[in-house]
Amino acid sequence: MIIKKGTIIQPSHILAFKTLGIKNIKVKKKPNVLFFSTGNEISNSKNIANWKVRNSNSHYIKSLSSNFLFNYIDGGILRDKDEKFFKEQINKNIKSKIDIIITSGAVSAGKHDFVPSVVKQFNLSNFFKGVSIRPGKPVLFAKFKKVEKAIFGLPGNPISSAACFRFFVYPYLLNILGVKSEKLFKAKLKNNFSKKKFFTRFLKARLTSTNDGKLEIQVLKGQESFRIKSFIESNVWGLFKYGQSKFKKGELIECYSPIGSNINIFK
Repeated sequence: MIIKKGTIIQPSHILAFKTLGIKNIKVKKKPNVLFFSTGNEISNSKNIANWKVRNSNSHYIKSLSSNFLFNYIDGGILRDKDEKFFKEQINKNIKSKIDIIITSGAVSAGKHDFVPSVVKQFNLSNFFKGVSIRPGKPVLFAKFKKVEKAIFGLPGNPISSAACFRFFVYPYLLNILGVKSEKLFKAKLKNNFSKKKFFTRFLKARLTSTNDGKLEIQVLKGQESFRIKSFIESNVWGLFKYGQSKFKKGELIECYSPIGSNINIFK
């Protein structure tokens, strides 16, 4: 046995295959992910008006595809009046080789947030919208009946979108590929933290190691979902669970790498 079923192939495995003269192995095909940004305010231009927002989410998801297990297909930007067009796109793509449709934005309760109402018009086996988490509360998931295809509606806010991809889309990708479940690790909390009791919080944090080899996690300042700096400075997500409001220094916290288990978190 060289590697077990459900293992993501790493460069060390390639070395072993070549050393042993193994030319071909059976693998799962990469899922095809179709991504739509939404909103009149979204722009691909460098210079934008004050009311517009640069289309960062599509570039973030696309960058993840370059070092992870899916093929990224850009569906473009859905504007506020594109409700009918979006429905047509779903009809078209559930009959194609697309495995997952992801939208960013238009999932809350605003006048032009049409994604939930359009998705619910289809024959679904699973559906939920809104979860007691922060960031990312309005996240949406639906699975279509009779076809192995799903749709995720991520919030439009960049950090909320990144968190929901990490904790909803990524585990789903692992599952459909048959990859073994992620192994979590724990670290001691370096600073006290409080949150609302009945919400799960995914917090941008910094993982370090003490001189005697113990892992510590520090919750960074700037946890608001619109703040980018703390996302750049973080190297893990800290999971602060539902049902608990106060977390004391020295308490063990579950930690997640930014995306997958092959990231060097001590870079």
